[in-house]
Amino acid sequence: MGAWGPHSFDNDTAADLLDTLKNLDQPFEQAEAVCESFEAVFEAPAGDLDADLASTAVAGAEVIAACLGQPKDEAEAPFDLEASFKFYDDAVGMALAALDRVTTAGSELAELWDETEDASTWRASVADLAARLKAAAKVHDLATDFAPDAPEADPEQALRSDVDQVYADMMVEIERLADGAAGNVQVEVLRHLVRKLHLIHSDINNTRYFIADSLDALTARIEGLEGQRS
Repeated sequence: MGAWGPHSFDNDTAADLLDTLKNLDQPFEQAEAVCESFEAVFEAPAGDLDADLASTAVAGAEVIAACLGQPKDEAEAPFDLEASFKFYDDAVGMALAALDRVTTAGSELAELWDETEDASTWRASVADLAARLKAAAKVHDLATDFAPDAPEADPEQALRSDVDQVYADMMVEIERLADGAAGNVQVEVLRHLVRKLHLIHSDINNTRYFIADSLDALTARIEGLEGQRS
């Protein structure tokens, strides 16, 4: 088992982020990499935030706080990125929004810590980090508000919606082209066939989605029963 502790850099995932930053030549690249750790949190499906993504984001937020003059326990900042994070003036807001998701329902990291005796220590550490970020923002006149796009509750459903929208757009265009030659027998026959094909496609897709959802539900049920027996 790797390193595991309640503070921002007390785990292997945080160390991986620091190594990544050390291997980047330019300060702006390092700042972008930190911000990307927050974007990964925002892009995670609602209610399903991976613990490694969360740990990386916490470490990224700690890097920002330290570089803006608010390190934990007066430790030395690991990088000289003050100018970069002032330039990326939404970085503090992104960090705070990421920390909010890391500590709320659906975060695997929060769930893991809540099962331990050190849960209060971990939550206090994240709260202290958030307070230091806000203090840094005040000193440097940076915004603390950031509203990330809401993650898709179900990526599979989002894909279905995208596919359905593509076919709907195609049908609108086909109907528009057919209207330009309305009355032509051949055009009307083709229009009718296209409509029938669209209905068949929809029926096939709906059946496939129903089967896939049923299999997912059955798999979850079997795993639940196996878990009860073990």
